[in-house]
Amino acid sequence: MTLTIDYACRPESGAPRSLTVAAIRAVAGQVRQQIPREPSELALSLPALLEVSRDVAVNGRRLLVSWDIAGALQDEMGRPVLGLCDTDPDEPGWAFLAVNGPMTAHRPDLALSTAAHELGHLLFDVPAALDDGPRRYRAVASSPQALDRVGRGAEGRANEFMGALLAPPVPLHTRLLAHARGEGLRLARGPHQGRSGSPVLASGNPPDAVAGVMAALAGDFGVSERFIAVRLARYGLIQGEV
Repeated sequence: MTLTIDYACRPESGAPRSLTVAAIRAVAGQVRQQIPREPSELALSLPALLEVSRDVAVNGRRLLVSWDIAGALQDEMGRPVLGLCDTDPDEPGWAFLAVNGPMTAHRPDLALSTAAHELGHLLFDVPAALDDGPRRYRAVASSPQALDRVGRGAEGRANEFMGALLAPPVPLHTRLLAHARGEGLRLARGPHQGRSGSPVLASGNPPDAVAGVMAALAGDFGVSERFIAVRLARYGLIQGEV
């Protein structure tokens, strides 16, 4: 099976055009649709994510992918790093993605989010790098905190892709409302990027109850509570401080 992805790019190089946040989320949606899971399952599994992304076609450019999720990773200075996306000029047409096994051994949520982040680099950054000739491309996720970064650069783009892949706006909004109503939390109207016409979580709810909803959502989507907090804020699904 080939994971097939299309987005606006420069034909001569394969480099992404100035992709909006909505366009990045649309790519995440393309990937999510091609990862096998039960219809009722919200969380993606790491084995399924790895399996579907070993053979990838991005805007017609074919990539073969080697994954390593067991070994320890270091940067050029010998410092431990969380994840890696790498190409080798001597291996044209291949990309090498890795998650630091020892650092994520007891954090399946962190392993999954790191793999999704590195997949974002593969889809958006590697095709153009391979067209540059005999040059190496490398992107490193230095720590869990690096996965929270937002912005317009390659890291922010990989993080937005990761977030939308693992916890898309509409399913996350739907589950948020279910949990919030079950806890009797107050809702409010406001702009958001989730389920059209639906309210969001109001500010001023009891912190313990909100924390319980966060924990439930983390379980639903197989990610951390911090991950959920970032996505709720990014999608405008909660008012006030998360």
